Amino acid sequence: MLGPVAGRAAVLDFIRDGHTAQTGRMRHYLSNVVVTTTDAATAEVRAYLLQTRNTGESIQMIATGVYTFSLRRSDGRWRIAELTLTLDNAL
Repeated sequence: MLGPVAGRAAVLDFIRDGHTAQTGRMRHYLSNVVVTTTDAATAEVRAYLLQTRNTGESIQMIATGVYTFSLRRSDGRWRIAELTLTLDNAL
């Protein structure tokens, strides 16, 4: 499991660091997205992940897993308050 990562700066760093470490053309496919509204200011989102890499010579499936996002409404916008990624192939 990666995370939970909490707070705007930490979530952005998590995403930037992940992109920097990747090689080839990466794609993150999110599916089966389920949004559960807790109240007017908070919600939880769960989505399945399929991650692929195209190196120009081959296409590889890199990872599968589940993202869990805790959202908070702030200034009329929904923002990620906490992010957790549970990879199926993680030890």
